[in-house]
Amino acid sequence: MINDTLMFNEIGLLPEMFLIISVVYFLMYGTFLSTSKNYPLIHITSLNLSILVLFLLGFLIINDKLIVTKNITFNYTIAQDYLSFFAKFLAVSASVFCMIFIYQYIKSQKINQFEYFLLFLLGILGVLLLCSSNDLITAYLAIELQSLSFYVLAGFKKNSTFSVDAGLKYFILGAFSSSLFLFGSSIIYGVTGTLTFTDIRELFFWIFPASNSVEYFLNHYTIHMNDILLMDSLLEKMVLVELTNSLLNALPSNNVLVEKFNNYPNESIIEFFFDDNFPQSQEDDSFVFQIIQNLESISQSLRCFYSKTLNQNTIFYHKTFNVNFLQFAIIFIFISLFFKLALAPFHLWSPDVYEGSLSSSTFFFVVVPKIGIFILLIRLCYYCFYGFIDNWRYFLVIISIISIIVGSFVGLEQRKLKSLLAYSSISHMGYSVIAFSCGTFEGLQMLFSYLIIYICSGLCIWSLFLVTRIKTTYFKKQNKDLTDFVLLKRSNKMLAIFFATVLLSIAGFPPMIGFLVKIGIFLAALESSMYFVGFISILISVISTFYYIRIIKIAFFEKVLVGRLYYPITFQKIILLVGLFYFLIYLFINPAILYLFSYKICLTFL
Repeated sequence: MINDTLMFNEIGLLPEMFLIISVVYFLMYGTFLSTSKNYPLIHITSLNLSILVLFLLGFLIINDKLIVTKNITFNYTIAQDYLSFFAKFLAVSASVFCMIFIYQYIKSQKINQFEYFLLFLLGILGVLLLCSSNDLITAYLAIELQSLSFYVLAGFKKNSTFSVDAGLKYFILGAFSSSLFLFGSSIIYGVTGTLTFTDIRELFFWIFPASNSVEYFLNHYTIHMNDILLMDSLLEKMVLVELTNSLLNALPSNNVLVEKFNNYPNESIIEFFFDDNFPQSQEDDSFVFQIIQNLESISQSLRCFYSKTLNQNTIFYHKTFNVNFLQFAIIFIFISLFFKLALAPFHLWSPDVYEGSLSSSTFFFVVVPKIGIFILLIRLCYYCFYGFIDNWRYFLVIISIISIIVGSFVGLEQRKLKSLLAYSSISHMGYSVIAFSCGTFEGLQMLFSYLIIYICSGLCIWSLFLVTRIKTTYFKKQNKDLTDFVLLKRSNKMLAIFFATVLLSIAGFPPMIGFLVKIGIFLAALESSMYFVGFISILISVISTFYYIRIIKIAFFEKVLVGRLYYPITFQKIILLVGLFYFLIYLFINPAILYLFSYKICLTFL
């Protein structure tokens, strides 16, 4: 019994298992309550139960003692490290914030189905599993779990044509992107024979296949040339020093081959096989044959071709491994994940879905799931295929510049706040991809810092969007135009100040914290010799500040006689808004805590 308890404590997936069990009990509770004859209003209790489950989930994540070490469980499919801990804690914290602020909106929209909150919990479960995935199949299933929940959340209001249209568009394009991910994963499995990130890292992290040529002198070119070249390729690629030692130990101690091997240091073990007059006896020939026989399955996948150079004193050969098909698969996976991040030109669904969905669903789409997609991208590019950096970074740079241009220039034409924030999200994802494509420690650190600020600013803006309920005779009008914020200063001065400050922060206007992290991204790009990218992104960043300033101008300086009236805001929501606002102000005054936290994430992952 004690051993079983200890094994259960070491499982590493306790938060996810708790959430799964809570979802099952939540489903039973909602089913029994909603089928009673009284037809009760269950949205209040369902929302409170969801918040309680997320609070307990966050408590389990914080108290997980595996955050200081890296633990891979479930047959190398789940990775528990500080990177997954950071992502899961950030996702759960943002989800709790979303749940608290959507209460009044759910009530005004008369959503009395407990399934709405159940879908929120299932989407959060998919995000958590995606953050911990160490396998392409696990990542695909996690993406599908969260995506299916989002499809239903987007089209949850069945009596609204806009909501149904948003859900249908989200479903079609999301299913298409998932098929691309699955197709790319199948190609990777066909080329490498594995889908686990750990195995892919061992194959492709340090050495880019078919990229290194080796030159040897002619006096090493013996009649056993084929065996020597093959053994060199295998020993260099697989680092088989231990196997060589074990085979040599099987030979007599007075063997000439053993004495010769002992005179070579470990770092020169490959030169041992290129010494003159090697091999010297039939027994030594059997040693060579034994190595090749033990590595027969590996040697079948490697080919060596060699030719004499113009200088007849040297021999030259090149080790080959065709990786063109593998790069083709990586591009497919990138395109699939770019659909999920709404990067241009794969963003066409984003404005329509954000505008047509319920604002509470849009709040969740914009803030929470993108952290999980970036964690998967980090594991793929920085953990598995870092040797291919010269290939994937240029593709990412092109996508990031297109996203910044589209998000900035198309956002200038928007007149509705949700559409404007959708294009703002596209441009911010472009800046995040610039930091990601640097391929350096500083770039990854700035990416984490930018994601934290983006999530905190998004929580603040969308919370203000939901709490400013307009008093109007058109009750069914829930989306807000920019003109709905006319004279917000006179209605609620502090709320207007909060709104303007956060908008200036995400615009990168000094001296806000958004300015500091955006400058960090530009510096990381310049340190990676991406001068043109830095120059273009700085110029477009200046242009994109226009539509943020336009909102501030409407809220503070519009010359109208009559402004909008808003319903009062509850005390609890004001406390949360003020706390989040002062947190952003504190990060500007003392950004060291942000940089140290992101530095620790990079240090424990790389």
